Amino acid sequence: MPDRSVSAAERTMTILNAFLTHQNPLSLTELEACTGLFKSVILRYMITLVRESMIRKNPDGTYQLGTKVLKLAHAYEQSVDRLDIIKPSLERLVAASGETASFYVREGETRICLFRHNSPHSLRVSLRQGDTMPLDETSTGQVLRHGGGAPRVDGCDIRQTAGLLDPLTTSISIPVFGAGETLVGALTLSGPIGRFDPSGAQIRRRLSEESARLSAAFGSSRYETPPTAEREAGSCGAGSRGAVP
Repeated sequence: MPDRSVSAAERTMTILNAFLTHQNPLSLTELEACTGLFKSVILRYMITLVRESMIRKNPDGTYQLGTKVLKLAHAYEQSVDRLDIIKPSLERLVAASGETASFYVREGETRICLFRHNSPHSLRVSLRQGDTMPLDETSTGQVLRHGGGAPRVDGCDIRQTAGLLDPLTTSISIPVFGAGETLVGALTLSGPIGRFDPSGAQIRRRLSEESARLSAAFGSSRYETPPTAEREAGSCGAGSRGAVP
């Protein structure tokens, strides 16, 4: 298939993408190193980008993302149908684990089950969409309270608890991020302690992969690609069956 891409558009995206990997303002020299474009070329593109508020030029001559980028991110968030995005992830998790998958959001000091897909087993953790519970120390509560902030456990953001809300159930949760790396919600798998072992590497890998997919769909740049089994084993090893601090 012939390449019908527009070189000017590609250069524009190359310049904008440079700011995604750097939190600080960038000088022309730094932009030249990041993009592989000459300073004279970058300057020509900056005239339009600054005029359109996609880029802001600082008094010291450096550049950073402008207010139009934030407006675009908000417009994207408003256009997203959460159910269409989250439902396939829940279905895949249930198919892989046989246990109940759910997606929670925080509202004040409570957690709300926004979406769920129940286990096919007759013995299961049954949830209803809209169920509201306290922001407790279960794995879901910990994720919604702490998000991706410290302290991290075993080098990752996964939380795992057992017997806190119900002495017969265990759960594992992971945060989902959105634009600006803000916390969108918690993705949770839960089931009976005698049957469901959330410490398994495959379960944790599956949860991490779905979190990466959802985070990317909601505008996060935290995950470029879903974690591989090797990365998961190295950074998110199995945790305790009890409450994770």
